[in-house]
Amino acid sequence: MIPRMRWLIIMQQTPINNNKGPANGQNGHRKEALQRSNNPKGPQVKGPYSNGSQIKPDPVKTGKLKEQPVKEDAQENLDKENQPSKKRRIKSSVFAKAWIAVVAVFVVFYTFYLMYNLYKTTVTDYDKYARAAADEQWTLMTYSANRGMIYDSNGVALASNTYDFTVICSPKMVTSTELTREQIIQASVEYLGVTYEKMDGIIPVDASDKNDPRNNVEGCDITKNVPIEKKEAFESYLKENKVKGFGFVAVPQRYYNYGSLASQVVGYAKNDGISLNGLYGLEAYYNDVLSGTDGYRYSETDEITGGVLPYSDATTVPVTDGNNIVTNIDISIQRIAEQAAKEAYDKYEPIDGVCAIVMNPYTGAIYAMVSIPNYDCNDPYGPPYGVSPESWNALNSDQQVQYVMANAWRNRCVSDTYEPGSTFKSLTTCMAFEENLAKEDDTFSDEPIQLSSQHTISCWLQKSGGYNHGTETLEKAFQNSCNPVFTQLAQKIGLKKYYSYVRMLGFYDKTGIDLPAEGKGIFHKDPTVVDMSVLAYGESSTVTPIQLITAYCAIINGGDLLVPHVVKYITDSNGNIIDEIEPEVVRTVFSEDTCKRVRTLMEGVVTDGTGSAGKVAGYSVAGKTSTSTIDVGDLKGAHVLSFSCYAPSYDPKIAVLVVINKPKDHSVGSSSAASTAAKIVEGTLSYMGVERRFTPEEYEQLLKQWYVQEVEGMPASQAASRISVNGLSTLYGTMDMTPDTIIKTTHPDYTYTLYKTGIVVLYPEGVSKDDWLTTRVPNMTGMSAIECIEACLKVNLNCKIDKDSDIEGICISQSVPAGSTVYAGDIIYVTLSSTVSPSYTAPDETTVNNNSNNGGEDGRVDALPPNNDDDDDD
Repeated sequence: MIPRMRWLIIMQQTPINNNKGPANGQNGHRKEALQRSNNPKGPQVKGPYSNGSQIKPDPVKTGKLKEQPVKEDAQENLDKENQPSKKRRIKSSVFAKAWIAVVAVFVVFYTFYLMYNLYKTTVTDYDKYARAAADEQWTLMTYSANRGMIYDSNGVALASNTYDFTVICSPKMVTSTELTREQIIQASVEYLGVTYEKMDGIIPVDASDKNDPRNNVEGCDITKNVPIEKKEAFESYLKENKVKGFGFVAVPQRYYNYGSLASQVVGYAKNDGISLNGLYGLEAYYNDVLSGTDGYRYSETDEITGGVLPYSDATTVPVTDGNNIVTNIDISIQRIAEQAAKEAYDKYEPIDGVCAIVMNPYTGAIYAMVSIPNYDCNDPYGPPYGVSPESWNALNSDQQVQYVMANAWRNRCVSDTYEPGSTFKSLTTCMAFEENLAKEDDTFSDEPIQLSSQHTISCWLQKSGGYNHGTETLEKAFQNSCNPVFTQLAQKIGLKKYYSYVRMLGFYDKTGIDLPAEGKGIFHKDPTVVDMSVLAYGESSTVTPIQLITAYCAIINGGDLLVPHVVKYITDSNGNIIDEIEPEVVRTVFSEDTCKRVRTLMEGVVTDGTGSAGKVAGYSVAGKTSTSTIDVGDLKGAHVLSFSCYAPSYDPKIAVLVVINKPKDHSVGSSSAASTAAKIVEGTLSYMGVERRFTPEEYEQLLKQWYVQEVEGMPASQAASRISVNGLSTLYGTMDMTPDTIIKTTHPDYTYTLYKTGIVVLYPEGVSKDDWLTTRVPNMTGMSAIECIEACLKVNLNCKIDKDSDIEGICISQSVPAGSTVYAGDIIYVTLSSTVSPSYTAPDETTVNNNSNNGGEDGRVDALPPNNDDDDDD
């Protein structure tokens, strides 16, 4: 209102020139008003002023005031009145310009920002954003490669592929129209073996309760490694009862067809959540070969259905399955070696186990490799061989893992070292022969040799009996295993030359066998004469079993040091050979003549020396025994017993090494290792179909009989050791017997004699004859003498050839009909003839032959005294 009043006052006071045209704004309105007042033709209206006008009289015109310029005064008055409005307009204009400038700056910067991000998206980070876009439009489908198989030398699968399952669950989706929550939990516990507490912590009570944290879990694993049988049973139960919310994820796993057989050689593989990876043995060493390459298909898919869009160009990489490996391991030979090693382990309870290797001396192929205790490849964390469930359960989980890692997973044949003892004497002799420093008939003194005030070298006989073998030929010293003689040989060879041979034999290096965690011998870097003098008979340094048998193979094959190999060749998934492992000669160490001479000496060790327990009828065995004694530490007095041999001596097919490491009973000698090796040799050559060649002396030895040792009152382990002195085997008569069980009686007892191949059953107190083990008599009609003996041995019976038989004939009759039930350990008599046709007697299957040991001749001819000890202690 105030501005309008001011406008009226100004309009009344300002004279308007009506000659000008209309004006805009306030001045224009004032001019129109003046025109209307000065118009004579218009209606006349008298105003309140003296002139009758509506407009106040101008004081200038009336003479009351001096005339002033009306236009300038009016304009000045207008300018004064309009001055605040101008300031406001100027201020508004400045503000508008500033705002426009800010907006312009913002637009410029935003434009640069967009351009920068466009450049970054399309150039700098193209891969990132292209991948993000592709993730929305393209789908990657992966295909897992099958892990390669592991076969034995005959194509029998040792390791194959299978699947187990992980049971998964979406907690808030677990529902059923048939079962309650409690019933679902109980079913999960029953079928899957999980705890009630675990399932109760997973499945919510009310799926709509947002305050229940169990409803916030989208998915979880219930249990892993579920076998397909359990999975199928649980899945069937869920379907029958319309239970939702559970799922199954197939996980590739490894299956080992023969469980613990060759476990340290084969090793095992474990799924790490992505793929199978080998952890031990061949599985680890050849992991890259066995693993293969996963494939995939990368294609454009429908976002909703997930289906492949038509005409889209998919990128496909096919699966490449892993290659297979075919080993030199023969499962039959492996079984033979493992059985013999387990028997030795049970009898002698060695602290550091039993090792056995069977090897082809001409190619380096490993036919069998045993390390006891072993483990089940399908359950590597389970109790290993020789550990009772009670002892195992007494350990916590960490202790169990430590135990299996140190004792069962470890392949002692390639990882552990030991003092080779007298087996090293064969190598010392080779060096002397190669340097032409000794002959077989050269004589040496077996008197103790004093190297220093702290080192005196004596023969084992000097230590045990207080006397020595005196002066003897090298051949006899080799048979008797006299330490001083071999020290003299080493001193003839000389320090530098001797250790050059040691290096040439590979003892300072690894053999290169295709197994992980191979160790190597511990030898002096700067050896002295004392070191050499002691090493001459295998002490003061250590070797691995694989190193020693590889060196022995050089003697057997004529002087070539070979690289041992477990794998024979590698095939693709179609069975095509892609890589064959050829025999590899590292170097030639000895001449053929040198090796032949030492092989002859090794034959004498078995026929006439300390290795007599290694004899095998029909298979001429040559080898060298060893008893290495620990002189210091907590294990002082313990022995490492070994026997390295080959057979047949006239045409070697196999080399065998047995190491029994620190038996509990310190009285056990190297004959234990020799007799164990003999079982491996006999079983292996028989399996290989090698023909036996009996000499008259061997026939005589075959029929030589030995008294069963009297062992009443002894612990089972000690009793077994004593009975096995002459090569006899023992068998526990009850399932609950342990090495500490006290023996009450044996069958046959100490009044009977048996062949060296005989078996004796041990029984504890409280076992009546009615509870004795029984077996069935085999049909031996048409079999040779040795075949009859082996047939009886397989069913835990003893066989004797009738004294009037033709030893080169075949069985024409037997004292107990085939198929009859008799006590284990009974003696079955057979008659052999080369002229009479065999006859067959029907079995009597109704009764046990209680008088089998009393009805025939005991055959005590040439028997040794009851307590004869034919053991060596070299």
